[in-house]
Amino acid sequence: MFERFFNYSNELMCIASLDGYFIQINDAFIDTLGYPKETLLSEPFTTFIHPNDIDKTLDELKNIGNGVDTVNFENRYCDSNGEIKILSWQSTFDHESNSIFATARDITQERLAISQYSQLYKAVSDNIIFAKTNVKGVITEVNQKFCDISGYDKNELVGRTHKIVNSGYHSRAFFSQMWQTISSGTVWTGVITNRAKNGKYYIVKSIIIPLFNIDNQIESYIALRQDITEQIQYQQANQKNLEILHETGTVAKVGGWELNTQSNEIFCTAETSKIFDLKSDGPISISLKQGLSLFSQSHSKLLHQAIDDTIKTGSPFELEIQTSGEKQPAKWLRLTGKKKEPFVDERIIFGTVQDIHEHKLAQIKYKEERRKSIQNAKFSALGELAASIAHEINNPLGIISGFSEILLYQLPNQDEKLSAIIDSCDRISHIVKNLKRFSSTDTIPCKTRVNLSEVVKDAISLTQPRARKYHAKLTAQIADNISVWGVHIELEQVLINLINNAIDAVETSLTKIITVQLLDKAHSPLVIIEDTGGGIDESFQLRIFDPFVTTKSENKGTGLGLSVVKGILEDHNAHIKVNNTECGARFEVSFPPLLYNQEQGYD
Repeated sequence: MFERFFNYSNELMCIASLDGYFIQINDAFIDTLGYPKETLLSEPFTTFIHPNDIDKTLDELKNIGNGVDTVNFENRYCDSNGEIKILSWQSTFDHESNSIFATARDITQERLAISQYSQLYKAVSDNIIFAKTNVKGVITEVNQKFCDISGYDKNELVGRTHKIVNSGYHSRAFFSQMWQTISSGTVWTGVITNRAKNGKYYIVKSIIIPLFNIDNQIESYIALRQDITEQIQYQQANQKNLEILHETGTVAKVGGWELNTQSNEIFCTAETSKIFDLKSDGPISISLKQGLSLFSQSHSKLLHQAIDDTIKTGSPFELEIQTSGEKQPAKWLRLTGKKKEPFVDERIIFGTVQDIHEHKLAQIKYKEERRKSIQNAKFSALGELAASIAHEINNPLGIISGFSEILLYQLPNQDEKLSAIIDSCDRISHIVKNLKRFSSTDTIPCKTRVNLSEVVKDAISLTQPRARKYHAKLTAQIADNISVWGVHIELEQVLINLINNAIDAVETSLTKIITVQLLDKAHSPLVIIEDTGGGIDESFQLRIFDPFVTTKSENKGTGLGLSVVKGILEDHNAHIKVNNTECGARFEVSFPPLLYNQEQGYD
């Protein structure tokens, strides 16, 4: 009977000798330590005890030999896996058998739970505002953190309710709802504004937990609170700053943006949404691809490269770039960007976007006006020089031409060579006359009947040298005696601009041909200029006559030439359009018919 009880007991049981050996052990003992029974019986039991507990175990063994029973003696054993087992012993010495009869409990998990609870309790006490109340809300326990934040001593708090720190900020309905929640056995969480003993307010994030007794009845409440006063004050100040920034950003047309380089998501402020016309009254998130599509093709690549450089090197950037002009008219923006500090979030690039369109237009206009002023000054000097040179050149030209005509009369067999001399003289005279006229700086041009055929010929004469410079072939098909109502020099400027653009277009082409045609279509003059430069992208064709839109690099074009061309032609009631041919671009300028009015002359 004893053996059955001994072996089947859940308690660890053993019989040991005073010289430190197990005489008999039960199955529970073997299962707990994991060693074979033979090993446990053949080795001194100190072999299995934790080294730090051997001395106190031997002292306890002496006490047992002296007739002192062991009650709740704890020591540590090492099981076969090397893990620690904490055992609590009860033992007595039997004088008849000269043996120790002992039982033990494995309290390892119990001690671990107590240790973890102690650590948790200390962490709560040191870092969390703690209070415990009975079911009526009377405070029964507080920690030092509660005393520190409220300004009350423990003896002032214990026995009182939380009304002692009531700030009056919350309504009765607020506390009624809170009590209704916790009295139903549910945990309540929320933010409470309290008042300290010195009258200052403090804000705590609270968790109130009902505690149940063995009968599942609420016996008390524990309140855990965290001081978030500074956090709330910071949020309020930050919100105020955001409101101020929003107002100033709206006035200054400055928005903000933030790019997460991991998700490629861009957060845009309300003002940024407004600048890009993103159809949103508030902040919005878009993908990096969507963001880049908001800019013109060349500037989109420029921005993408700047972002990549910032990601790789951390260097900030500042760009003046232009929007695509697809959803709204293209405009200039100043875009800045920089990487957040590594200790904040190195994945984030943030910056500002500012609408500088009006400023940019004024800046470009100023540069253009300055360029025009310089150009006009050159033209003025050129005009004076041309007038002087014309006189100096025309005299010897007249002599050369005159003597050539005499020689032609006297030497008819040399007519081919002499005719070439006479034609060259006429050509020089014509070029000097055109140069003098084109460099004229008259400020009040007057519209008259203009021979458009002569205008086209003069424009070709002035652009031919540049065409030869770039090895371009400039051909013409010009109908005679076609007239329009206008200003000769302005129409010549239009054609020179269009021909020069065609020369620029064919500069890098293998085939460099520019064709100029003047046709009379039902008494409506039509000028056609074609090139073999590969054509113009369709996205640019729709807005190529807008100011500051150009397909040329920054150092070659301002985007104002075709805008000026269109303005001059509109002033002449003429129309211009562009489309692509198989080899390049084709510009067509159509003029209204020249009508005769007996009272007012040509109109």
